Amino acid sequence: MSQHYAASTDFQLWSDFKEGSKEAYTCIYEKYAAVLYNYGYKIAQDRELVEDCIQDLFIHLITHRENLSHTDSIKYYLYKALRREIIGKLRDRLKHPADELSIPFEYEVVFSHEFLLIENQVSKERHENLLKALNELPPRQKEAIFLRFYDGLGYEELASVMGIDGRSAYKIIYKAIASLQKKMVYETGLISLLIPLLNL
Repeated sequence: MSQHYAASTDFQLWSDFKEGSKEAYTCIYEKYAAVLYNYGYKIAQDRELVEDCIQDLFIHLITHRENLSHTDSIKYYLYKALRREIIGKLRDRLKHPADELSIPFEYEVVFSHEFLLIENQVSKERHENLLKALNELPPRQKEAIFLRFYDGLGYEELASVMGIDGRSAYKIIYKAIASLQKKMVYETGLISLLIPLLNL
């Protein structure tokens, strides 16, 4: 990443990009391309499709930069745009109009390095039990958990990325936690670590 933007806010970086800074554009790409791939692959689990969507997204950004809205959270902005790209391509594969709930995508949760920092507090077996329980959740619940827990999006941002309202975002998270608690009745200590981080 450019040293010039190392300490810049997202708002400043995005504003410079919109004004035509190639350095800002490069910085955005270098900072978020890998993160976007990680998120996109969890949705589609299709490497080529995700890479195409990311490429299309950055082409769209550079082509329409002057008309893009402002943002103070670039990752949130890009997540929302990439999700829309992926869902659109998955919908096209069905060859007929479909709402999002009928699109057969599966969301896979994997533990990030940051999550594994709690390893000293819980055993490997308990990590594996939680991961198994997470991946048994419905795709939308897994996605909501990922966006809220792994990426720290606020509920309004999470709702916007997923195309739902704020109340639905809370509802999805609560249902996910209730399901995890039910599945892991003997792992209450591990669930108790997760809940505060979700700010429920």
